[in-house]
Amino acid sequence: MKGKIQKLICDNYLIEHGDKLLLALSGGIDSMALLHFLISNNYQISAAHCNFKLRGVESDEDERFVKQYAKKNGLELFTKSFDTKLYAEKNKVSIQIAARELRYEWFNELMKINGFNKLVVAHHLDDNIETLLINLLRGSGLAGIKGIPVKNENIIRPMLTVYRDEIVNYAKQSGVSYREDSSNKSKKYLRNKIRLELLDKLKSMSPYSNIALEKSMLNLADDYNIFNQLIDEKRDSFIKPEANHFVIYYSDIQQLNPLSSWLYRILTKYNFSRDVCDNIAESLKVNDSGKEFFSPNYRIVKDRDKLIITEIANPNLKKEYIISKSAENISLPLEMNFYRIDNHKKFEFENDKSIAYFDYDKLKFPLTLRKWNKGDRFKPFGLGGNKLVSDLLIDQKLSIPEKENIWLLCSSETIIWVVGIRSSDNFKVKSATKTIFKVNLTQKM
Repeated sequence: MKGKIQKLICDNYLIEHGDKLLLALSGGIDSMALLHFLISNNYQISAAHCNFKLRGVESDEDERFVKQYAKKNGLELFTKSFDTKLYAEKNKVSIQIAARELRYEWFNELMKINGFNKLVVAHHLDDNIETLLINLLRGSGLAGIKGIPVKNENIIRPMLTVYRDEIVNYAKQSGVSYREDSSNKSKKYLRNKIRLELLDKLKSMSPYSNIALEKSMLNLADDYNIFNQLIDEKRDSFIKPEANHFVIYYSDIQQLNPLSSWLYRILTKYNFSRDVCDNIAESLKVNDSGKEFFSPNYRIVKDRDKLIITEIANPNLKKEYIISKSAENISLPLEMNFYRIDNHKKFEFENDKSIAYFDYDKLKFPLTLRKWNKGDRFKPFGLGGNKLVSDLLIDQKLSIPEKENIWLLCSSETIIWVVGIRSSDNFKVKSATKTIFKVNLTQKM
C-alpha cells in the first residue's frame, strides 16, 4: 500500500513542497489509515471531521474518537456538527447529497480561512469500482464510467490505486485504530448492495474481475480525455461569439448525427442537461422560432437561423438607474460617458449608433436609464410622428435576447434614446442649441 500511495503522489504531483493539506477524517479505517501513512511519512497535515448526526450516539462517539486521537498525536483538528436531515428536507435532496453538499461547503470555507490549498480524501480503488458500477446501473455516459479522478481541482486522492484489503492489512500491521460505521452494512443503499453482494458474485464468476474493472476504468479515462479534446475543438468551431451572447447556426450542425448527443456535448459547458438537449434537437425539426430552453444559468432561444445562448440576467440588477446632472460616466448597467460641449458652426457629429447628441437645455435631470416596456412610445429622429419602441425593434430585425437587452435613456418620463439604435427627434440639436449633451456608449450591446 505504501509504495502505491507514494507512486501515485509522485506520478501525479499530488503533494508538492509548501502544500498545506487538510484531510477529510471520518474516523473510519480508510481515512485513519491514510492519516497514519501521511504522518509517518512526515507530511504536514491537519484534519476536519463532520458529525452529520445521522447515527445517534454512534455519530457522537466517532467525533469523540477523532478528538482523542488528535489530542494524543498533536494533530490540528476541526470539527462541525450538521442537521443533515433538516438540510435535506429544506433543499429537497437525498440524505447522501445533503451530507456531500454540507461537508464540501464547510471544507471549502475551512480552506479559505486557514490557507489550506489541498483537500485530501481517502477514496480507494474499491470505491472507484463501486462508483463505476453505480453509474453503469444509472445509465451514465462516458463521464460517469471513467472513474473518480485522482485530482480534481484542489481535491486529491492518494489512495485511489489501493484496494480495501490492502488498507485493512496496513491498519493491522501498523496498529491503526479506527471506528466501524454500522451504516456500511445496511443494504438499503445501492453502494452497499454492490459492495456486499454484486462484487462478491463477480469475483466468484471471474476471480480477477476487480483487476479487469480497474483496467477498463484506466482505458475509459484515456478515451475520455481524447474525446474531450476533440469535443473542445468542435465546440469552438460551432459556438460563435456575437456581442453579449453566443450563437450556433443551424447550417453548422444540421449534418451532425446523432444530433441530440452532439448538442449535449457541445452545450455541457453551459450546464444544459441531456433531456433539455434532446428537446432542442426535436425542436430543430419544426419551425417554432422564439422557443426557449433553460439550464440553471443559461438560456437558449431559437431564432430564424440559429440558436442564441445568453446568460440568465442577474436578478439583483436594478430596473432603473439614475444619472445625475454632474455625472461624467457610469459603469452599470451599461458603460457610458457623458460630455457637455459648447455648440458652434464647425461642430462635427459622428455617424455612430453608439453616440447620441441632445440639446442640453431641454433635458430634465436626473436622467433615468431603464429597460423598455410594452407600450413605450417615442418620436424617432428623422421621422414625422411617434412610434412604438417594439415596432422599432422589429424593424431592426433583432432577436428575442437582443430585444430584451435594449435600454432606454429618459428625461423625466420622455424617452430620449433607444440606446444604440435611435435618438428622439424632440431633443435633437439645432442651430439655436447652446450646449450639446453627448452620450457615448462604450460597450457592445
